[in-house]
Formats: sequence, structure tokens, C-alpha cells
Amino acid sequence: MALQTARGLRKEPAVQRHAALDSSSHWGARLLLGMAALPLGSLFAQIPEPRLTVLSPPGGRQGETIHLEVSGVELEQSALKFSHPGISATPAAKDPKKFEVTIAATVPPGRYDARILNKSGVSNPRRFEVSPLPEVEGSAKALTREDAQALALPCVVRGTAVKQQVQWFSIDARRGAEIVFECHAAVLDSRMEPRLGLFDADGHELARSRNRPLRWTPTADGKLWLSLGDFISNGGAEHFYRLYVGAPAQLPANAPETPLVFWPPPAGAPKETEPNDPAHPAAISLPAEIQGEFYPARDADAFQFTAKKGDVWWMEVTSNRLGLPTNPRLVVERLDAPKGTAPNPADAVVFEDSPWFPGDPDFDGQHFDPIGRFEAKEDGNYKVTLRDLNNTTTPDHTRRYSLSIRKPSPDFALLCSVTPPTPNKAFKNSNGPLIAVRAANLRPGQVLPLRVLAVRRDGFEGIIGLTAKELPPGVTAEPCFLGTNQTEGILLLRASSEVKAWTGAIKVVGEALINGQNRAHPARMCSPLWESTVSEFVEPPRSRIVDEITVSIVEGTPYPNGLKSEPAAVQALASEKVKLTLLREGPATDVAISAVKPLGVANLDKAKGIDIPIKEGKAEYELDLAPLKLVPGDYNLWFRGEQKVKRDVNGKPLDVTLVLCSTPVHLTIKEAPKK
Repeated sequence: MALQTARGLRKEPAVQRHAALDSSSHWGARLLLGMAALPLGSLFAQIPEPRLTVLSPPGGRQGETIHLEVSGVELEQSALKFSHPGISATPAAKDPKKFEVTIAATVPPGRYDARILNKSGVSNPRRFEVSPLPEVEGSAKALTREDAQALALPCVVRGTAVKQQVQWFSIDARRGAEIVFECHAAVLDSRMEPRLGLFDADGHELARSRNRPLRWTPTADGKLWLSLGDFISNGGAEHFYRLYVGAPAQLPANAPETPLVFWPPPAGAPKETEPNDPAHPAAISLPAEIQGEFYPARDADAFQFTAKKGDVWWMEVTSNRLGLPTNPRLVVERLDAPKGTAPNPADAVVFEDSPWFPGDPDFDGQHFDPIGRFEAKEDGNYKVTLRDLNNTTTPDHTRRYSLSIRKPSPDFALLCSVTPPTPNKAFKNSNGPLIAVRAANLRPGQVLPLRVLAVRRDGFEGIIGLTAKELPPGVTAEPCFLGTNQTEGILLLRASSEVKAWTGAIKVVGEALINGQNRAHPARMCSPLWESTVSEFVEPPRSRIVDEITVSIVEGTPYPNGLKSEPAAVQALASEKVKLTLLREGPATDVAISAVKPLGVANLDKAKGIDIPIKEGKAEYELDLAPLKLVPGDYNLWFRGEQKVKRDVNGKPLDVTLVLCSTPVHLTIKEAPKK
């Protein structure tokens, strides 16, 4: 039967293409490309800010004090702050990169953010993990089975992968006593992609896993050997790990980070009941919430329901977003047809991957869970069939899912990230992504752009107003909104010239009118993890949600000028040109503001740039709207410019480039008059 792709679904995301190429030829190609990759270089000198790269070790045990070393840039005279008050750090007297970290016994097991704070501002966060288990330092010399490091269970092994090598561990096993080997790497911001192998005394491989826990129940007493390495044999300080080994009851629960599940499935939803295969679909009443498993291998679960013509239902599967290696596919088919007619193939609809922001370096929204809108074309009975395209060989009870069939429940969720001087880009050309890792550091007179992304649920298209709250004295937020069906905007934080030093958490909140009711949601902060210009094929951009939106006010490096755009609001047809005036704010200087370009609306990449002359302090900008192809509605525009100035950087006068952000322009595109 022919299948019709559901409205609003997108093409196969890049990460799925990578998964399909999971073979020796794939990682060999990745290795060759990785050798040719170049590190990220700044396009121009900037005011220095701290950047945290590695915590060594990236975790510790409850109730203990550990010695920790940090690496990165601009880390001199720093304090190390954690997102949990029960974790404190005291700097070493002679080495600014070393700390004594004390973990209170009351700190719950889990992962927390650590940041560097010094006179240059606050750094990006890095994950620090707390556990109740004894900690063991992994040996970099245990590179053969004969030199394997013996482990007493339970324990946590902390270490770094050895390039082009695997590390070996030995375990005394008892017959019938299940052992779990779980290597934490990506969840700790590591570049490592763990590969585990389990062997018996004769060297036979018993089991293997990649990026997943390995579970084994011995059939006899005796020794077992575990190998651990990076999937493409990388190693070094940035490829760190924490390996948990023990019985299932001895290990703390590893709650996966699932930032993509903004609306979690309800607890206590009924579980699937057999039989519910495609030939015997289980009858359900709508709306429905169902929990199930893709088990055994090649399992397909089917459910039957009745719908009236014109009924609209949103269908959503939650599985891959739970950190599981699943690739669900959902198909809806009509089971009956009017007398004398054959079933219409167009009545079958397939729902597949539904990424919100595929390939975005600030927020990696790629996932394989189907989400889509279904409208019944006729009265009748319909069947929903759900299967995992990756579940083809090995039975696995951990491949669980939740299926939601609901009436439209429009809503939104927000994420925000710091916009670096050169905005992060990914998958744009053969050179791969250009990614900078930045924190929210604000100086007197500066305007800092925060990029805000909206995840819209069940077809919600309304306007979302954005505000910033709990700001320090002297900092304000420019008016901002996301227009109809827009998924991206910029919130501008403005610091006065008299603002004082401060570091703390702020809140970004979005408000919208949904079904006649005002609804407000706080934004969550997200951040790319690693700076790079590597090819997409070697290492796609990685990002994650951080614990809070931390802002630091840095004194001593004020911005001499600001940038203002007039008028604050303008109306025009989509085919017209609009004229705007750009004004230098602050005292006259001997430095021009250059490369001033509009941002905030799609298709502005090729917009011309202008300079604001030193003497006049203003310039006119004519923006042609026709190439932008804007639909009627409301939009936020702002301008970005550069100013090259002299600044004292670590005791040396240097030429640095300041990025100036203008006040916003509220652009309204009017409906074209009817002919």
C-alpha cells in the first residue's frame, strides 16, 4: 500500500545518516577526516573570557574531598563554583588550576554544573558527577589482558581513554550474579564514545556494547576481562570517562538527560497487552496513553480505534528521546471502506523523524521519535502500527516507548543560548561547523544577544513575548517577541555604563495567549560543548541543557559606544523598501562603527553592511524586503556592528574588536491590498 508522508515532517536528519553508516568503513573514514580537521581560530581578537575545557577528575564520592585540576583558557586567579551548594572548592596556594573539592555527604547522587569565575567573567559549565560508590583511578598502563587492572565491586573507575589503545580490567565473577558495566562519557561532556568488550578466560568475546551499558550474568565462577576504549580509538584529556561496575542493585540509577522531552508522558499510563500484533490490533479508545516495549526483535505493536470524519488527533512516540538507541516508525491505516469501494491508499499515513532544529549547534534538536497530526478523512476504523527500525536482531527489554494519541494540546517550550561574536554555524559548507563556546559575560555599556529558540507543540503558531527577570541593577532587556509561527528570536540584554560587578542566575520567560488563556514558561539554557571547525561527518555539533542561565557583569572593560536604530517600529508591504537610521550612542570617539548589518529575520545573510562615520555618528540604511519573502505578521529586527579599539589584555595593550548590538526594530508586514 502506498504511504503518504505526514504534514510537517522533515527529511532524514544528519545524525541518522551517521547511524546507518555504523561500520568499520565509517569509522575509518571518520578517522581520516579527523586527521585533517583544524582547530577553531578566532576571526578577530576579542576581550578574553574564561573557558572551561576539562575537569580532572569529572566527579567524586559523597562525603569525600578530592584533588581536582581544571584546564581551559583565562583561568588565572579563579574560583570554581558548582550548581549544588553542597559542593565547594578551595584553590591551591601555588597552582591556580588546582582545587580541593569537598562533596558533602548530603549531596544526592547525580550530575551538577561547575563554572570558573574570575576577573574576566564566568566560564561555560562542565559536568561534575557525584556517586555513593568507592572511586578508583584507572591505570593508563593496563593496556593488555596480562596487565589488566583488578577491580573490587562495586566501584567507579575514573580515567581517560588511551589513544589507539584499549584499557583492560579484571573482575572476579560468581555464577548467576549479574554484573553491569556502565561507562559515562557524553553525559559528562566528554568527547569519548565508549566501546566495551567482555571476555572469558580463553579470550572469547562474551558481549560488547557501544555507548550503552553492558549486562552479563556469568554461568560459572571465575575471572572475566573487560576492555574499554574509544570507538574510533581517540584518546587524551578530552576523552575522559567514569566506569561504573557492580551488581544492578549496587549502582545508582543513571537518569538519562532528556532535554527533548518537554512534555513528559503521564506517569501510570497503561501498558500494552498481548496480542497486539498487526494481524490482531488491540482495541483502544481515544484519547490514549500507552506504554510498551519493542520486544522481541522485529516486534510490531498495533492498536485499533474508531474515528469520525474530520477528527484531528496528534500522535507522538517518546522513545529515542529517553536516551535509547531506537528509531520508531508509526503508520496509520484505515481498516474499512464504504461498500463497493476499495481501501484508498491515501488513507495510510506514515510518521517518522520529527526534529525541531536539525543540525543546530546551540541546541541539537535531532531525534527519531515520530510526532505528527492525523485527520480522519472518513468515518471508520483505523489501525496504528508502531515498530523500531533499529530492532532487527537482538531482543532487548530496554527498548521501551510511550505512545500518545491526543486532541490538539497547543503549547510551547523555550531554550536560550549566548550568541558569540561570530554566530555558531553548522552544516553550511564543506568546511563543516564553526562553533564557539561562550558564556554570558556583560560589560558596562554592552548589549549582549541571547538567542531564544521555541519548540511549538501541536501546531501552536501564536506570538510569544519574551522578557528577562531577576536581572541585576543596571541591566535591562529590550522588548522582544517571536512572531507568528517563528521559532527563533534574539533577546538583547543591555548594561548601563554604571553597572557594577555581579554574577548570578537570571530567568528568561515567554508568554503567549493559548485558547484564550495566558500561558508563561521559563526558558532553559543550552550550550554547545566543544569549539571546532571539524567536518559534520567527523563530529556533529554537540550541545546540552545547563542547570541555569548564569550571567556575569565584568567591570573594567567598558564599551565606549552603543548603537541605536530608529524608528523603533515600522510598517510596510513585503515588496517594499524601508529606511532606518542608525545612530552612535555615547561620546564621540575616533573609532568608526563598521560592518553594520541587520539580523533577526531569515534570508538576511547577504544583506549589505555599512559604516557609521566617525564625524556624523549616524547613517541611513535602506532595507529591501522583497528578497526576504516575509509573510504578513510581526518581526523583530536588530543591527550588529563592529568597533576596533585598544584594550589592556592581561597587562598588554591589544587591538580588539567589540561587537555592538542595536536597539530592536518592530517590523510589521502588512497584508497586500486586494486587487
